[in-house]
Amino acid sequence: MRTLLVLLHRYIGLATALFLMMAGITGSLLAFNHELDEWLNPSFYEAAAEGTALPPGELVERLQARHPKLQVWYMEYPQETGHTAVLAAVPRDDPATGKPFAEPNQVFYFDPVSGEQTGQRSWGACCFQRENFIPFILEFHYNLVLPGNWGLWLMGLVAITWTLDCFIALSLTLPRGKPFWRKWSTSWKIKGGHAYRLNLDLHRAGGLWLWLLLLPIAISSVAMNLPSQVFKPVVSIFSPIEPSVYEARGRMPKEELGVTRLSYQQAYERALEDGKRLGLKMAIGELYYSFEYNFYGAGFGQHDTDAHGKSWLFFHGTDGRLLGQEIAGQGTLGERFYRLQLPIHGGRIIGLTGQVLIALLGVVIAVLSATGVYIWWRKLLARKSSKARHRN
Repeated sequence: MRTLLVLLHRYIGLATALFLMMAGITGSLLAFNHELDEWLNPSFYEAAAEGTALPPGELVERLQARHPKLQVWYMEYPQETGHTAVLAAVPRDDPATGKPFAEPNQVFYFDPVSGEQTGQRSWGACCFQRENFIPFILEFHYNLVLPGNWGLWLMGLVAITWTLDCFIALSLTLPRGKPFWRKWSTSWKIKGGHAYRLNLDLHRAGGLWLWLLLLPIAISSVAMNLPSQVFKPVVSIFSPIEPSVYEARGRMPKEELGVTRLSYQQAYERALEDGKRLGLKMAIGELYYSFEYNFYGAGFGQHDTDAHGKSWLFFHGTDGRLLGQEIAGQGTLGERFYRLQLPIHGGRIIGLTGQVLIALLGVVIAVLSATGVYIWWRKLLARKSSKARHRN
């Protein structure tokens, strides 16, 4: 059995090493993605005008009037003075061809008081200019900037095998024979010495000491990439999870989804009304519209201030009726566990301390992957040398 586990650990590690190194390094940066982006691009986020903020619907209308080939699908409405509103837009369909206009996905920044545009950039554009750096790293971290859903599926598969390998790696550190605790204690130590010994100790002891932190990151990676395909079905074995509004409407015939009649401003006002009725005290920080499935989502609060994540309300894009709700801290155990995955993955579940931990863990993940490859390479050379000696 141990031989099988060794082989699984070896080849899972080799197959995922490069992906985990890239995910670890980029994830380390993304622990402070908003802070870094604001530092790199202060003009995008600074709003100078003072006074009462314009209604979010008016900001959407201003943008779409200036850019008739684009349609807003998402916005962040500022919850503090001096910050811009963020609006993301995608190409409209060209009535002449029925296909989207040849426009890149754009993100715009507006002073919420004056309504003036303060910045604009193409989201996910390559690569290392200051305005593109953080958006590109975000896209690369989640989907390797691959077309369609290929990147999500690939990184989801890596996350699944990484989760399994966490348990395989732990089992391989357990000693054979007695005294158990005395023998196992050596696996937790970095004794140093020559390069191979140091890398082996770093790989084994580093994984052991941080195992309880690495496993939640691996599990949350599955939730980020394959929520409805893998994560929710597995969690539902232990506690039910109702399909999200997105999933439920995705199963409906297109003709039953309705047509868009509700504006952003009407959706915002409906969210304010229902949020008050449901006792949601946080302000609305996000609002988005699903063109594909004809519904609005309104997010209350912020992931970096609420340990349980945002609360969301969802409204029909035709008549504005409430389609569903995801209230932080409410629902079945499975639903609450699922909603915790994003705050866990970014570390913001415990505030600044969590962000720092995630930044450090990203480096650790890259180091563990690199030391694993080094150990395999040294063992491969040793096996080849041994075979050569036997032939001679």
